[in-house]
Amino acid sequence: MSEPINSSIMAEYVGKTFDVCDEPARTFCVTLTGVVEHLKTERQETYSIYFHGPADPFLLQGIHKLRQPELGDLSIFLVPIGQDQDGFRYEAVFNHLIN
Repeated sequence: MSEPINSSIMAEYVGKTFDVCDEPARTFCVTLTGVVEHLKTERQETYSIYFHGPADPFLLQGIHKLRQPELGDLSIFLVPIGQDQDGFRYEAVFNHLIN
């Protein structure tokens, strides 16, 4: 993808799956479940995106390689934020300065 990711772009992908490609032999999917804007001004945008993944495997906090057909490959710092009966929830926080 040639343009930078922002909250508006990510909001278009809520409900879609992203492949986690950290280990090519063990690719699995997470689903983008939400986008929350925290701050948006002419000079700055801060937002969180939320994913839901399976119970196994569990993703440790860190940078993970995600692939989505339309967006391509993304390296995103994911933080586990909770568990439910179906798996784990993850958050990524973005803080962009706008030129």
